[in-house]
Amino acid sequence: MKNLFFALFLFAILISCNNKAIEKKEVTAFINDAVQKANSANKTLIIEFWAPECSPCIRLKRDVFNNSKTKNFLDSSFIITQVSPVDSLYKSLWKHFNLTYQCSVIYFDKKGNEIERTISYNSDRDLYINFLKDLALDKNLFGDILKAYRRDTLNIPNTLLMANKFYLRYELTDAIKLYNRILASDPENKSGFNSECRFKIAESEVFLTGNLDKMREFAKSDTENYFVPKAYEYLINDLINKGDTLNSIILCKEAFDKYPESWEILNKYAWAICTFKIKPDYQKALNMVQKSIKLNPFRAGTYSTEAWIYFEMGNKEKAIEEQNKGIMIYPLPAYIQDLGKFKSPK
Repeated sequence: MKNLFFALFLFAILISCNNKAIEKKEVTAFINDAVQKANSANKTLIIEFWAPECSPCIRLKRDVFNNSKTKNFLDSSFIITQVSPVDSLYKSLWKHFNLTYQCSVIYFDKKGNEIERTISYNSDRDLYINFLKDLALDKNLFGDILKAYRRDTLNIPNTLLMANKFYLRYELTDAIKLYNRILASDPENKSGFNSECRFKIAESEVFLTGNLDKMREFAKSDTENYFVPKAYEYLINDLINKGDTLNSIILCKEAFDKYPESWEILNKYAWAICTFKIKPDYQKALNMVQKSIKLNPFRAGTYSTEAWIYFEMGNKEKAIEEQNKGIMIYPLPAYIQDLGKFKSPK
C-alpha cells in the first residue's frame, strides 16, 4: 500500500512539473510572437493587462490607449497586445510577470526584455503621455534613470525623474521618500519642483491610506501652480461622495474664485450643482460646463456632465445629443447606460 501511495505521489509531481513546463512554453511562445510582430512593424511592444471591472484600467483606456486624440501617435510607435481575465494565458502571464494589480502595462525592447512598466493610473493624462513620448524615443528609460540616480543621489532633476518612475510603477512608498528628499534638499524651491513633489506626496497618501489631510494642506497653501486644481478635484469629489451639499458647494466656489479658467474646476462645480439638484443654478452650471468643454473638448466625462444638466432641466433631446458626443470620444459602459435613461419615455 505504501508503495502505491508513493507511486501516486510521484505521478502527481510529474504531472504538475509537466503542466508547468507546458505553461512556461506557452507563455514564452506568446511573448516571442508578440515581440516578433512588433519588430516586424519596427514598433515598441506593449502588453496591457486590464479587466472590465477595473476602474484605473477603464480610465487609462479612455484617456490614452483608446482615445482618438492619441490614436495616431500610439499607432505610429507601438503595438499594443491586450490581456484580460477571459484569455486562457491571463493567469500564466500574471504569474510570469509577478503582477499585483490588474491595471499593469509592460513595455519591451526588440529582444523581448522588459524595459518599463506602469501600474494603476491616477488620471494624470499629461504625465502618462509624456512618459510614452520618452519611451518612443528610447529616452528616460527606467534602467537609465536608475543608473543616473545611483551615480549622483544629490542631483535633484535625476531624483525627480526617479521618483516619478516609482510613482508610475505604483511603488508609492519609495516615491514619497524621494519627493521628500527633494523638498529637504531644496527648501527655497530653486529647482521649481516643490509643488509637484508636495502634490504627489499628498496624492500618494490618498492612494495608500485614503487620508486627505495633506491634500487639504496643499490646496490651501499653494495657489499658483498646475497641480492645485487637481487637489481641489480630490477634495470636492470626497464631499460629493459623502453627500455633503453645503461644503461641496462652498469648496467649489472657493476653487472657482481661484481658478475661473480651470476646465477641471468648471466641470466639477457644474457636476456638484447637478448632483445635488440645485435647480436655481442649473443655467449657471450649464454655462460652466460649456466653458469647460471649450477649454478641453477631448474629455468624454464633461459632455456627460452637460448631458445630465440638460436632462435635469427637462431637455432630453439635448441630453441625448451631448451624451452621444461623450460616447463618441469614449464609449464607457456607464455613459451608454445613462444614455438609455435619457431615451427612456418615463
